[in-house]
Amino acid sequence: MLKKKTLALFFILALALGLRLYKIKAPLADHHSWRQVDTAAIIRNLAQEDFDLLHPRWDNLAATNSQGLPNPNRYFFEDFPLAFDVYPALLSKVFGYSATLLRFSSVAFSLLTIAFLFYLVSDLTGQKIALLTVLIYAVLPYSVFFSRGIFQEIPLNFYAVASLFFLQRYLKKNKNKYFLGAIVLNSLLFLTKPYALVFLLPEAWLFWQQDHLKIFKNKRTAIFFIASLLPFALWWLWVRRFPEGLPYSSWLFNEGNIRFKGSFFYWIFAERIGKLILGFYGLVFLGVGLLAFGRPEENLFYGWILALLVYVTVIAKGNVTHDYYQVPFLPPIAFFTAKGIDFLLSLPKRRFFPQIVTGVVVLAFSLFALTFSWYEVRHFYELKSGVDLAGVFVDQNLPPETLIISGDGADPTLLYNCNRRGWAVGYGSEYENNPETINKLVNKEAAFYVTTQVAQIRATGFYQYLKDNHSLLKETNQYVVFDLR
Repeated sequence: MLKKKTLALFFILALALGLRLYKIKAPLADHHSWRQVDTAAIIRNLAQEDFDLLHPRWDNLAATNSQGLPNPNRYFFEDFPLAFDVYPALLSKVFGYSATLLRFSSVAFSLLTIAFLFYLVSDLTGQKIALLTVLIYAVLPYSVFFSRGIFQEIPLNFYAVASLFFLQRYLKKNKNKYFLGAIVLNSLLFLTKPYALVFLLPEAWLFWQQDHLKIFKNKRTAIFFIASLLPFALWWLWVRRFPEGLPYSSWLFNEGNIRFKGSFFYWIFAERIGKLILGFYGLVFLGVGLLAFGRPEENLFYGWILALLVYVTVIAKGNVTHDYYQVPFLPPIAFFTAKGIDFLLSLPKRRFFPQIVTGVVVLAFSLFALTFSWYEVRHFYELKSGVDLAGVFVDQNLPPETLIISGDGADPTLLYNCNRRGWAVGYGSEYENNPETINKLVNKEAAFYVTTQVAQIRATGFYQYLKDNHSLLKETNQYVVFDLR
């Protein structure tokens, strides 16, 4: 017969799955779709073209590298496909490609994260805190939305949690199977995102906690870190051979010298962690949990927080600009929030307040936190106007191998949803929405122009140029398609 705690974990996993099924079949045109379709296009091309992990390709032929180098092969080098892309790509070869399948792949990684987070926290502080931690991780609206999106941060969380679980198990039990598991998962962690290197801090803490100064003498320490970092080093040595496929990213560090300015602290700690993730009221539990010092083993989570503070300090502009950059905070935030709730619920035993009063206040604050967080996150599910409709029309009516011009700016969401290769032009792209761009790209075999920026384009002379010189194939209030042939 299953133990009660195991049954409770299964219930939480089922609850997490149910919440993540909300709008699971939605096209990739919701919040931060521009980032989701980058990965989705690589997965689709892995499944439908040659299965080449060393040369990931997306759909955009426009140059996105810092040097403006032409990218005719559509290379997109950032994260090694073995970390995430390969799994939905293999499933696509069996079941057929769909955005829903990709979303399910992210959900699967999210559920695995919950399971390993439970066992990690159980090992360090007990099953009661562990169950509360994974319940929080499962139901936070911010966690729910991003866990069913195509973001590399979702497998990153899994690899981070699972590698720390295996490492601490190895240091406790000294079994090689845990050591090997930790190395493999840690290698995949670093291959998922370069900034994952900050997790070297909590990992070093685990070794230090076990060996102290012997950490510099033990061969296992050196083997662990060298073996974990070697695939990462080899991948980035390989990637440097293809500068045309490296997207411009130097701005992520500190564009505008934003680091440590008031807006830096406001956007990351108030707007994102305070409001978006914890819905204001959850900050009370997080603060109490951070101050409720416990066993020495729990210091791993303080090291985790420290590592992420290094991350937001280094990648300052990226964290201020993008709210999905805070997804790696979810596991330690869930842990310390759980600790805070547990501490407050234990206050009646300390004769501060009547137990029922404390319970009612904790419940009320929890419901407020979830409600206000959902109030912010609910808009993330909304689709960009016309993108899904334009995508369906193009995919059903235009030749499969035709090249198109997507006029929605550098955002490749429309290009991806049209299931065509081509050029994303407009704001932020190397190409503007103008007659010169049309003529130049027609010479490169562009055959159709499609955009959902209908209101904006109608107010320009460019729209009149298109009507005067090319056939209007389809026009609605949400999208327009011109035949350039």
